[in-house]
Parts: sequence; structure tokens; C-alpha cells
Amino acid sequence: MENNLNYFHFLTLVHLLSFGARETYIEITSSEISKVIKCSQQTASKIMIELEKDNLIERIKNNKKFKIKVTHEGFEAIKELHDLLKLAIDSSRRKRVIIKGKIVTGMGEGSYYMSKKGYKDQFKEKLGYEPFPGTLNIKLEEQIYKDTKKEITNYPSIYIHGFKDENRTFGWVKCYPTILIPKIDEKDNIWKSNKKDCERIEIDSSLLLLERTHHNNSLVEVISPVCIKETANLKNGDIVTIELKHLNYIS
Repeated sequence: MENNLNYFHFLTLVHLLSFGARETYIEITSSEISKVIKCSQQTASKIMIELEKDNLIERIKNNKKFKIKVTHEGFEAIKELHDLLKLAIDSSRRKRVIIKGKIVTGMGEGSYYMSKKGYKDQFKEKLGYEPFPGTLNIKLEEQIYKDTKKEITNYPSIYIHGFKDENRTFGWVKCYPTILIPKIDEKDNIWKSNKKDCERIEIDSSLLLLERTHHNNSLVEVISPVCIKETANLKNGDIVTIELKHLNYIS
């Protein structure tokens, strides 16, 4: 397109489509268009000329009026705008799901389960990485975050199937892709890290909900392709924030 489309171009195309100008020619004047899109007749006339020049509409003169039809290109321009607006609106409706808690010592079970081939192969295939052997255990001390953990089950997850080996049966695991944000230094308002200049970091991770667990609702387990404690210079007692990534599908 030679001309950049502006608000009035799109608005004109939208109204023409609503008048039925996609399937057939409609008879309408620039004066009538100006009243609909709320601009001067001269501006409406200029818009129609520009739309025709860009092959977004076709015009056939009929006495003092024009018969107008929206072209395939014109319809696709509106459809592209519609899709973009829908994505923006849908994204704005998404609720931020955040959990905050304190790093605690686990029971040592995480590294055991992470070492099992039945889990490792599925993690690598479905998450796109092989997790660091072990889970980060986070204690939820505030009730609001305990309640949020319960709500997480309403969101799409990546399902890891349970399996059996020669000794026992292992339960399913639901993985919720997350971003783990390390502790903040209140004095300097920066994110603590062992990387140079204490750069701000966010760690890709996954929060796990297990079919079988000894933990109560106040504790969550998180996995990552890296050792979270070493990467973010964290220790037991440090506070971390986990934010849920929104999936567009249910696995």
C-alpha cells in the first residue's frame, strides 16, 4: 500500500462492510460516509480516493453517487486489525497469577524423582529442557498465596504421565510454566544475582503439582534447567516470587 492507513481509513472500511459492501456493490456518497465516520465531506472524499488507490475498495461512478465494494485486500486489512485487537483484548483480560514464598530445605525427594528416566524423558520432550536434578522448595507463608496455589489448577498445564518400574508406581505430574524472580535488595532496589553488576534476572521454571506428595498446601516445588540457588545466589530463607506463564492450550 502506498498510503499509510489511519483511523478514518479503517473506520470507513468497517462501515462499508457493515453496509454489505463485501459481497456486492453498494450505492453511497462521500457526504453520507462523512456523517457516519464524523468528518468533513472533503475528508471523506479524500479517504475514498486513497482506499481505491490502495486497492482496498472498488468504485463505479453512477450519476452523482458511486457504487462501492470492499476488495479482498480491504477485507483482509480489517480482518488483520480484528485479530490484533482481539489478541490485545484477550491478553488484557488475563489475570496475573503470582505466588511468593520462602526457600526451605526439602526432604531430598526431588533429586530422586528427577533422576527417573520415566520423568526425565517426558520433561525433556514436553518442557523443552532436562531439569536440573532436584526441586526448589518454597514455603508459602501468607494465606493469599496458599489460595492462589489452589486456583492454579484452573489454568492449563503440561501433563507428565505416571509410570511403573520394576519396584513401584510413580504418579502423574502437572507442570505450570513460570518465571521465578529472585529476591530484591530493598536498599538498592536491584535484583540480587551472582552475575556481574547484580543484573536483573528472571529464571524460566515450572511449578509442579504432584499426584503423590508428602507436602501440604503451604509448600510448592519448582524445577528449572539450571540450579536456581546458584544462578540467582539464593539461600534458604530468601524470598522469591513465581509468576505463572499463560499457556494457549491444555496439554
